[in-house]
Amino acid sequence: MTDIDIDTGIEAGPGQQAPPMIDHLAVAAVVVVGVVLRFATSSPLWLDEALSVNIAELPIGDIFDALRHDGHPPLYYVLLHYWMEVVGDGDVAIRTLSGLFSVATLPLAWIAGRRRFGRSGALGVVFVTAIAPYSLRYATEARMYSLAPFLAFAAWLVAEDLRSRPNRWRWVLLAVLTGFLLLTHYWAIYLGLAAVLLLGWRWARSGARAEALRVGSALAVGAILFLPWLPSFVYQATHTGTPWGVAGRPTRAVFELAGGLGGGDRFAEGPLFGLSVLFLAVLGLFVVGSGAMRLVLDLRTSDTVRAEVSILLVTMAIGLAAGFASDATFIARYAAVLTPMLFTAAGVGLARLPARWPRRFVAVSLVLLAGVGGYFNVVDARTQGEQVATRINSAGASGDIVVFCPDQLGPSTLRSLDDGFDAVAVPTLERPDRIDWVDYADRNAAADVDDLVAAILERAEDRTIWLVDSRSYRTYEVLCPGVWDGLAAARSATTEVMPDGQTFEPSTLTRFDP
Repeated sequence: MTDIDIDTGIEAGPGQQAPPMIDHLAVAAVVVVGVVLRFATSSPLWLDEALSVNIAELPIGDIFDALRHDGHPPLYYVLLHYWMEVVGDGDVAIRTLSGLFSVATLPLAWIAGRRRFGRSGALGVVFVTAIAPYSLRYATEARMYSLAPFLAFAAWLVAEDLRSRPNRWRWVLLAVLTGFLLLTHYWAIYLGLAAVLLLGWRWARSGARAEALRVGSALAVGAILFLPWLPSFVYQATHTGTPWGVAGRPTRAVFELAGGLGGGDRFAEGPLFGLSVLFLAVLGLFVVGSGAMRLVLDLRTSDTVRAEVSILLVTMAIGLAAGFASDATFIARYAAVLTPMLFTAAGVGLARLPARWPRRFVAVSLVLLAGVGGYFNVVDARTQGEQVATRINSAGASGDIVVFCPDQLGPSTLRSLDDGFDAVAVPTLERPDRIDWVDYADRNAAADVDDLVAAILERAEDRTIWLVDSRSYRTYEVLCPGVWDGLAAARSATTEVMPDGQTFEPSTLTRFDP
């Protein structure tokens, strides 16, 4: 039962009185809508998704070698391989795997919230997790960014159980989840380092030696599952990276994350939602009590979500420092392993707001902001690849040459392009079913525009050339304009499709007649 200070009226206990039934019904309705939206998008697969499919459809033995040239660990691709064998390779079927992982995260969110702040906390955490456009986006994307939060949430809860209730099977489960998480996304390495540092800090501060050893040993044994992949990881770290982006100041990551949480920064509601979630997480950390219309803050922080916020901040610090040192960029999706901690803190912060109308006002505001991101996630096309392919299929002839500059426009377009076309990519002039990220920037810098144009014209002979290009990609700032200019000097050019400013992956289609 909640304890109330009779002099101040401030809640002093760890939770609140049970929320009224209308709050339960409202959150249930939001969760139902959130579940539906986890399987709803009209967009065809964009670059990263098409790459996932093209790698996952290889024989199992070939997947691992292909990933050495891609830059990711293998677990998601193996799961997708077997998933496609069962359900097929249609866009909806492929993305359903991510949707299922995202839905499976919701019960874990309820458990985490209930442990932190009773029934109010459970409602708050599952509410934030269900409506976040970030969750909706990656539930509808054929990538590992919904698998990673599911594994991180599960590992966090099992580790918490193992600390307080030693059990052999919990230890084994945590080790397995740790290994799986490391084999899903490399930011799990930073998460693991942060967890070890915080275990050591807890040991030093409170003498929790047995707890630290139990959890730490499970993490260490789980890391053994990563060892067979270690040579590939070292090769990727040396030769791939993020040549398509630049490393920014660590402070820029806050704004990147805020926009990503709300579904993007091209509409104002996205960053507003993200900043609101971050603010609620701060409230969850510092609020220690609430009355009818006031909050009590403690700058020493509340222990309710102190562990979650601590591991979130330490992981971000390690990851951003590593990225800054290695000239690797930060994208909001990289924080997928941290969303369980963030959403837990934000959900508790929402539950900490004083009774009822302020809490409901904030909840309704979040729904309205999230609704914009959710809407665009359903209706927006993430790529123009299908549109470009449809135009080539209708106006082109079998044997026409289709040139992609950059090669990153190839995988999504090829999913809809008829087989009769001769598809090549700049600068390799090979079919761009997959992207070889190994020494990518150096390879592009070494390419000669005049030689490329001459080779394309010789290959085309008297056939039509279709150029699918974009001039906004790093390492292609010279190549793509040069190829266009060279082809235009040799042939008449007709622009068929212009880039759509609302598309995540836009491209221009130009026809060069013989």
